[in-house]
Amino acid sequence: MHSLKDKFDEVCLRLGQGRRLESTGSDPIYYLVFPTSEILTVKRQTRAWVAKLENLSWQVVTLSMAKTVNAILREHKLRKQWLVGEKTLLGQAERGGKGIEFGEINKTLAKALTEGTDLVACIKAKIEEASSLPGGLLLLTDLEALHPYLRINSIEAQLQGAIRCPVVVLYPGKREGKTSLRFLEFYPADPNYRSEHVG
Repeated sequence: MHSLKDKFDEVCLRLGQGRRLESTGSDPIYYLVFPTSEILTVKRQTRAWVAKLENLSWQVVTLSMAKTVNAILREHKLRKQWLVGEKTLLGQAERGGKGIEFGEINKTLAKALTEGTDLVACIKAKIEEASSLPGGLLLLTDLEALHPYLRINSIEAQLQGAIRCPVVVLYPGKREGKTSLRFLEFYPADPNYRSEHVG
């Protein structure tokens, strides 16, 4: 099993070589795949990794999925109605002695992240920012914040053809085969990624 340092060094090596045209596509997207048990370690390492990339002449633009998801949901036009609905649901659950079914709530929030000023638009804006820099690179962090609303492969599919700079994704999960990944290690394996996986 490779260490996080080995995996990151491999990502750096592949960034230097660039992507080849493959059946999965040629967009320069690189996933550093690590076990969920190492999420905190990755968060502690991120600043050092950014510094190393900058020493390798990359100009790194970072986008935290946690901050972006939070900002979209906080600024959404329906936020006040959601909070009133939440209060009503909590009151009903308390009076009835029943648990809350979060499925519909999660669908509503997922819809908010994929419509209007959505997550894909935020990522595209950061790609444009990074691609305007010489040696620009986008680093996506805190992917666990997408759970339970979305998975990154659905976002990656919408970005196809719009990638104008290398994108490095810090991916908590498990690799299965050449193209399949299991987000957070408990989602089913998904082979629909068009990126390179390290880890």
